[in-house]
Order: sequence, then structure tokens, then C-alpha cells
Amino acid sequence: MDLREPKRKRTKLKSRLPFPILLNETQEWPMYTAHLTDIGSCIIEPEEMSAVHSMGFFGKGSLSRSYPSFGKARYGAPPVVRNRQWLCRQKWLKEVQELNSTEYKDDKAIAQYEERNIPDEENIGDIIEIPSNSIENGSKRRNEIDTKNTEIDEVTLDSAEEDDICVIVNRDSIQCDNAESSSSTHDDKNSSEDRLDEEDHWKLYNDFKNDCMNEDDNQHGKLLVLPDSDSDTENYLKNIKPRIENEGFPIREALHLTFEETFFLLFGLGCLQLVHFDGSLLDINSAWLYFCKEKPDFIQKYVVYHYYRSKGWVVKPGLKYGGDFLLYKEGPPFYHASYIVIIEVADADSLIVDPTMSSRSITWNNLFGFERLSETAAKEILFAQVLWPSSVSRDINMTSPEILSEFTVRELLWRRWNPKQHREDIPIEEEDEDSY
Repeated sequence: MDLREPKRKRTKLKSRLPFPILLNETQEWPMYTAHLTDIGSCIIEPEEMSAVHSMGFFGKGSLSRSYPSFGKARYGAPPVVRNRQWLCRQKWLKEVQELNSTEYKDDKAIAQYEERNIPDEENIGDIIEIPSNSIENGSKRRNEIDTKNTEIDEVTLDSAEEDDICVIVNRDSIQCDNAESSSSTHDDKNSSEDRLDEEDHWKLYNDFKNDCMNEDDNQHGKLLVLPDSDSDTENYLKNIKPRIENEGFPIREALHLTFEETFFLLFGLGCLQLVHFDGSLLDINSAWLYFCKEKPDFIQKYVVYHYYRSKGWVVKPGLKYGGDFLLYKEGPPFYHASYIVIIEVADADSLIVDPTMSSRSITWNNLFGFERLSETAAKEILFAQVLWPSSVSRDINMTSPEILSEFTVRELLWRRWNPKQHREDIPIEEEDEDSY
């Protein structure tokens, strides 16, 4: 049987490494970080996102069709958004600023409360330490206490600005050692670290904005706002009137990985570390049990995924064409998908398909529908039968990644038989002259 040659796309991109394993000068094995989600995992670092997707085409951008390119300038123009999107971002920006202002006021009130109470405790300690037989020392001590109380009362009542609060907190800490020799200039120099801590609450949004925007282009922080195009007006292009606005609320995109892609990078290549919801790192066995629990057909799907990845195919989800996977040569930017993979589970001894382990019911009507769809899309249907060994339990709690070596994949290529293309194979019976 002749296999069809994959259909190449018109692209000027250069092919890169098949896997995101690029050793540096120190020969260190690369390690990427992904965070666990309900549908797989996600990578949030821009450099790691680019490396994982460019080398092997793993994952999909959360706001893009494939490569995470949302919000990036193209052809020298800033990202394009509609007016309703712009208004929505302005609304979010206002909510974030109000939330940060509320948090800052709460922190300010807490700081003032602690500021009032801490000197009282110090004064009580000083009173206890006053010697009863020394009148002069007692008078000096009382004068120091009155001086401290006077300064604290003034600071507490007159402090309303952010800079005053920063100075107050640090003057109290300095006066514990030398209350009379400190000055406001000296306090400002020694309290720079504390002022930064207080200002972090007020500048929370600015830090968030700077972290989200990591692009080096001329249109950094700019947006091209266009009018909404869902109106009934026919002269949309004539009266479009675009405008450039500053991006007040940047949207950050992540790279989403499926369960199979996540475990292949974690177990197959060993270049991924998975972070749990609570912030701890998941080992391979814990990730295996979690994936099997969240996705009942994870084992057979990962067996097929690992099988075709090891053969050099780029495996992507096949939901668009009604299958489990799509197989690409080199990657989606270079070739169209060649095969629609449908997964079945069969017993390794009897080779009987187990319908309870399959995600879909295969009937003649479904097969005819798949055939029509594959011919229209210029693809072929490939059945991948996972032969489940009898030594492996069907209970997911009793399994581990070590059982993967016991599975076998059998391929079945489905094609419609066309008599016009096989006329030479049809035997023609010669007519007998005596039969007339």
C-alpha cells in the first residue's frame, strides 16, 4: 500500500530542533516550569513559552490559535483591539486601582495602630526600671518619657501623607537607641528599605504592569483601537477612524499544555517541572496518578502520543476533525496534517476491541462520516489500537509509569476501496466459446 506524501505549506520559516532540549556551554539539561491546571498545565514565562512551542510545537497559546502571539506588534503596527475591548480594560484598570487603594488604606491603618501601641509598651518597661532611691534619675527618666510621648502624639495626629508615615515608623525604631541625636535627614537615609516596603503596596499595579510587558519593540505599551465592527452600518471602512492609546491594563498570555504533552515533557524528556496548586513540585508518580484520575482515558492516549512522538511526528489534538490526534510532519507551520488518529483499546491476547475503554462508539455510519470528512480535508484515517496486556491492572490506582513499556500499538489505515483505481487487480473470467 502506497502512503500519501504530506502536503507542504508555503512558509518561509526555518525548521528548528524537534524537542526543546538545547544544551548550553555548561551542558546543563534545560528545565522548564509549568503550573498545574484543570485541563493540563500552563507555562507563563515568555522565554520558556517560545522555546517549548518553537521546538516541537508543544501546547497552544491561551489567546492565540497556535503560537502565543497575542498582544504583540506585527509589521511595525501595535496590537489591534476593538473599542469594547478597550472600554473593558479601562474598567478593569479602575477596579484594580480601587482595590489597591483599599489595601493601602488598610495597611496604613494597621501601621498607625501598631505605632500608637508599641511606644506605650516601651514606656511601661522604662517605668518599671526606674530606681526608687534615686530622685534625680527618676526626674530625668520622667523627662525622657514626656519627650517621647510628646513626639509620638505630634506624629500621630499630624501624619496624613505617605512620606510622613514612612518617617514616623523609622523614627520610632531609631529613638529606642538614641532619641535625642537623630534628625529627619538621618532618618530618611536609614529608613529607605522600610519606605520601599510601604510603597510596594501603593505601586502594586505598576509592578504588575511591568511584569506583564516583556516585549522589545517600538510599539511597546501601545494599542491600535478600532470601532466595533458588529454594527449594521455599511460604511465601516470609510469612517473607521483608528486611534493609538496607551495600554493601561496589559493582558498576559500563557502556553497551555494538554495532559499528554505535560507528561511527555515531564516523563519522556525530563525537561519539565510541574508545580501543584499549593505551590509544591509534583514528582512523576504523583503527576501520573493525578492525570489518570482527572482523565479516565489518559493511559491509552498517552501510549499513542508517546508512540508517534518517538517516531518523529508532531502530535496535536484532533478535535477539529472528530479524532483523538492529528499527525503532522515537522509541524503545523510546514505541513498539513496527514492523518486523523482514532484510538481503540484491544485485549493483547484475544485482540478483541473493548468498547468500554474507547471514547467513542465506532459504527458503520460513523465510519462513513469519517471517510467523507477525511477525503474533503485531504487526510487519512488511522486507527491506533492499544493492546492492553493482561499483566496490567485496569485500576488506575494500581498503575505506575513503569507499565508503559508493556503496551503495544497496532496501526490500521482505513481507506475506501475504489474499483476504478484497482481495475488491474480485478480478475476477468474468459468466456467459453462452447457456452453459446
